[in-house]
Amino acid sequence: MISSPGQLPLTREELDAIERLSKRLADTASHQNRVSSLRRAIEAQDSAAIGSLLDGGMDLHGPLYPLLLIKECFDEVQRLYEKLGISDEVRDATLFDIRRWADEHSARSGGELGLCQVYWIARHLSGRIVQLGSLQYELKPFAYPYRIYRERGQSEPLLLAEGGLHLSREGYLVQEAHSVYTTLLEEDGISISAYEVDTRGGRIKESRSTWMRPELSLLCTSETEVLNIHIPKGTDLRDEAVAASLSLSEEMFPHHGVMVCTSWLLDPALSAVLDGESNIIRFMQRFSKFPVTFSVAQIWERVFGFGFDVEEVLAFTPQTSLQRRTQDALRSGVVFRTMGGVVLSRGASALC
Repeated sequence: MISSPGQLPLTREELDAIERLSKRLADTASHQNRVSSLRRAIEAQDSAAIGSLLDGGMDLHGPLYPLLLIKECFDEVQRLYEKLGISDEVRDATLFDIRRWADEHSARSGGELGLCQVYWIARHLSGRIVQLGSLQYELKPFAYPYRIYRERGQSEPLLLAEGGLHLSREGYLVQEAHSVYTTLLEEDGISISAYEVDTRGGRIKESRSTWMRPELSLLCTSETEVLNIHIPKGTDLRDEAVAASLSLSEEMFPHHGVMVCTSWLLDPALSAVLDGESNIIRFMQRFSKFPVTFSVAQIWERVFGFGFDVEEVLAFTPQTSLQRRTQDALRSGVVFRTMGGVVLSRGASALC
């Protein structure tokens, strides 16, 4: 792999294939127009336009074409990172995700060269996502139906569900047709009455409670811009690595004290298959959990492979101890979920 500082993390085989494709398209007006449009979109930090240009090009010329476009516009990407004040080290670590997803594409397609996760990579090319140590960070609206408060005298955040959420008997989000009870939030100038989130178990409690307004400081609503945490595949989740990354994020984003992550790695049910001192469990325990909607539990994809459902997971011949323990847990009635989580940085106190 060609991985020198300041260069795209591509293999010699990819570079040779890109060069052949470049020669074939060099005199094509549509290709030159797409390159020019992509350069303008990168300069404008327009991740939606970047993703659309890469995706449209992939439809025309195949999955190798996005890598060609990125290579031809890489100088523009480097200029953008410099303009944003992002160091070369952070830039290179961030753009290494191109390598991860090119490898993922190859693994899923029987060795084909290319890149298909173009809308995700568009956020890296536009400087919207940065990797700081072992984790990635992105500023986005919270966008979940909860309010996050800090209660006087408490260090952990208090999460209250907005009204109108349909819940299962266990307190997880479901479609209206399967609802056992529905949340309600009422407030006035004196008090707030709402359904509290059990942030240890990641579920919504079955009855409402009431808090006096002077006891609460509002940190976040669904519209508040927060720092989203993304977990790269194969990253270092040791305590010291995670702590170092979170510290770097506080330095780079000092005014965003609420950090949010959504992942299978935050599911409390993992305690049924992993040792309590494992890096994943210790990472999960950093977060105050809340339920999110999902169609398929992300653990199937991460532990078994893409496209698995519960029946296929149970029928799979396990090749690792984690796969075997996950199957055993399923058979014993454990339910795995994708889970949301919140962690507060030192900057959160400035929001109160």
